[in-house]
Amino acid sequence: MKMRKQSLGFSSVNAIRPPDRTSTNISGSNKRPTLMYLNTYQLDPYVRFHPPAVTKTANEVLNEYFTDHKYNPQESPVLAMRISEILLQAVKAMNFNRYRILSVVTIAQKRAQSYNNAVTFLWDHERDNYVDLFREENSVFIQVTIFGVYLD
Repeated sequence: MKMRKQSLGFSSVNAIRPPDRTSTNISGSNKRPTLMYLNTYQLDPYVRFHPPAVTKTANEVLNEYFTDHKYNPQESPVLAMRISEILLQAVKAMNFNRYRILSVVTIAQKRAQSYNNAVTFLWDHERDNYVDLFREENSVFIQVTIFGVYLD
């Protein structure tokens, strides 16, 4: 760090100033070129979020991982995370370009209680969409919501 004198009327007080931004790289000659992104002026996606295809994929995943599941306080949260990750990867593999994919999975034990799930955020009704699935087994239920939120 470089030391310089402060100009607050105290001529003998030294101050510390931040290092120069134009100083050389610590590693030496490894300088990366500055990336430059150009505007695409694209307002609509090439491939829109398609809820029927996402519903089909989500049903396949639930048939594979959730059939005959019994509620267990240690295993059910891990299963919810695993199903959420698998759904996220499967929907991202569908190549809905310029969409942020969100997957919310809730597994709970059935004990004669009511369950409400509410999610709020700013929504573009022309481009954004979602899929909502609900399944019940003997002692447990699962609720899956997958959002496709367009990034412009």
